[in-house]
Amino acid sequence: MGNHVVVKIGKMASTNVDSYVVSVQNTVDMDNGSMVVLGDRIPGQPEIYACSAPTDVATQEVLLVESPVLVEVNGFRLDIDDPTLFYNPANRPARARKLKVGDRFTITANGFSAAPTVGQYALPANGSYLLAPAASITDSSTGAPLSVVAFKVVAQTTISVAGNKITAYELEVVHAL
Repeated sequence: MGNHVVVKIGKMASTNVDSYVVSVQNTVDMDNGSMVVLGDRIPGQPEIYACSAPTDVATQEVLLVESPVLVEVNGFRLDIDDPTLFYNPANRPARARKLKVGDRFTITANGFSAAPTVGQYALPANGSYLLAPAASITDSSTGAPLSVVAFKVVAQTTISVAGNKITAYELEVVHAL
């Protein structure tokens, strides 16, 4: 078993609206479940955008990386039986999903900077691909949203991988562009 983040898509607007799915490419390896922001289009690749960790989650639209769990070997695309072994390699296209209120997905615990609390929230964090647990989605002094996108931690669950159960959390988007 590997140690990469696993994401299971639930009901999401991006499964029905193609324009909510974006091809991205990063200069570093990244797991599925990574929180990224879009940059410019990759030169010579009109459908692929550069992506990186967010730097200002209060103003930037953050997307969820969720690529098919496939590897390419000698030009052949192969399924991976254990998704904890999968990551999106640097300088290779990956898939990211724009997030809309009501979207639901499940992500393994290693997709968080610390264990979240069911009933509370998770937010993208500046300079990180991981989600950060939060007690609130607004600034207590100003009432302003802390992030353009925010997730409610709906439930703690498990994802079965290769006969093992991995701790995971079901999230629902409660604030988004």
